Amino acid sequence: MPAPKVALIYAYWLEERTHTEDIRSVPIGTYAIAAACIQAGYEVRVFDWHGKRGFEDDMEAELRSFAPDVVGFTVLQANRFGALEIAALAKRVLSDVPVVFGGISATALWDFFLRHYPQLDAVVLGEGDVTMPELVAALCAGDDLASVAGIAYRGPQGPCCSAVRPPVKNLDDLPIPARWFRYNHLALTRGCPGRCTFCGSPDFWGPRVRFRSAKHFVDEMQLLVEQGIDNLYVSDDTFTLDKGRVIEVCREILDRGLDVQWQAISRVNAVDAEVLGWMRRAGCIQISFGVESGDTEIRDFLNKNIREEDVVRAFALSHSVGILARAYFIYGCPGESEATVDRTLALIDRIRPLVCHFFILSIFPGTALYERYKQQTGATDDIWLERIEDIKYFQTDETLDLETVERFGNRLRSEYGVRLPEYAARVELSGDPELAVRHADFLARLGMTFHDGDYSSNPLVNDPLSVAEVLYRRALDYHPDATAALGLGLILQKRREYPESVRALALGLTANEGHPKLCMALAVSLMNLGEFGKALSFLLPFEDNPQALQYAALCFRNMGEREHESRTLERLRGLQKG
Repeated sequence: MPAPKVALIYAYWLEERTHTEDIRSVPIGTYAIAAACIQAGYEVRVFDWHGKRGFEDDMEAELRSFAPDVVGFTVLQANRFGALEIAALAKRVLSDVPVVFGGISATALWDFFLRHYPQLDAVVLGEGDVTMPELVAALCAGDDLASVAGIAYRGPQGPCCSAVRPPVKNLDDLPIPARWFRYNHLALTRGCPGRCTFCGSPDFWGPRVRFRSAKHFVDEMQLLVEQGIDNLYVSDDTFTLDKGRVIEVCREILDRGLDVQWQAISRVNAVDAEVLGWMRRAGCIQISFGVESGDTEIRDFLNKNIREEDVVRAFALSHSVGILARAYFIYGCPGESEATVDRTLALIDRIRPLVCHFFILSIFPGTALYERYKQQTGATDDIWLERIEDIKYFQTDETLDLETVERFGNRLRSEYGVRLPEYAARVELSGDPELAVRHADFLARLGMTFHDGDYSSNPLVNDPLSVAEVLYRRALDYHPDATAALGLGLILQKRREYPESVRALALGLTANEGHPKLCMALAVSLMNLGEFGKALSFLLPFEDNPQALQYAALCFRNMGEREHESRTLERLRGLQKG
């Protein structure tokens, strides 16, 4: 008998987005479920359909081609209508195939989904690594779903839950999805010690944080690196909660010689100089902290349980070792006013974050804020029948309105943008000589954001090219970093300061011999100085590079060597043809 087929689908979101960074990655939980089902002997395919809105024919064709026996969806609040629409499509084209929802919104709203949407057959509650394979077996065999712990389904009296399934005790017992799939998000833990009122993590994972071993975690990281992935996102709510374990992770990365950059998330009261130093040496380039507000009463309402001094310390320590610290802020909270915005801007001035994200306070199911909203207003889960992703808090507060909240947000963003160049110029790095190369890398990458990245086109950021130049020069004071040398060389080249450009690019080559981009840029500056023979020495090693051949032919022409020019152009035509 052939193995059951399971389709796991990541559906498109309700609202279109200008920036898709927050939605384009399939959630790591989807791959965890896929791996568990594969280990159980099922044939599994993950369909990333976050960009498939309006392509019903394509989705129908893929469903018919794979012909799954069970279809599962990872349901977040913003993609629930996409999941429902695709579920209805699957029911229509696959002869009433069983449909299962899982994820944070499905868990919080299981009764709502089962009452209103006949295309749904069951909901996996909480983590589904053990539950989903058992549920697939029951659905394929036609067994009573009450026998499967950890789900919600339709019983004789309506939607109901089966027995509670305890959390997986040992996360190392779970299969590593990277054995079958390629992705760039992973996590060391499940759960968070915080109880932030706006976050659904506490209710979804439960009160206790569970950990993988350092070896199991780095095994996954190594598998991903071996697939060619060199930038990873560690998605734990509080990655540094167990300091000793994080240091062990960093030692494993270094001992295995993994060449990888990674980013993490933590709390400002869960880091210190030692753990951040280890993280930087092991390739961490960025850490995100939820600061939320500079106003103590607002932070208390959000139940952040952090002190301002913790915030200041965490950002200073992160930047000192060359880890870019990102700050998340929430505005439009109870009691928000020009005065509370002033306090947030004052805190921003103290911590000088190099990236800031500002969000309006939103209410989502599965959070303490949502339960409070229902109690105060008498609302029910049926509000989610509306095609909305969330409820903005200000819509529930008579003292706030859209115009006022938007003014707060615009002020935060604009004043931060104006101050950002100063923050970048004043970033303070430690004097640890062991971190010199990494300091150069940090400053060079930061320079790139002003030279050719997000900040280069931000109208609020004044003279970003000058900021980039300062950062590149600081980087080269630490080490001949290739990115810094190239960036500075190109800036000087654009200003026609060719001798200075040559010096910067040549410095970069002292530690990056044969670097293609450095060689090419250096050749261009030398050509502009009329030093065509020297330029050729940096171009000829790249005989399979069309741009290098074009420049080389130009050098030969200016040197009067027509035969070499002709041969070079012939070589170029051959590359272009084949």
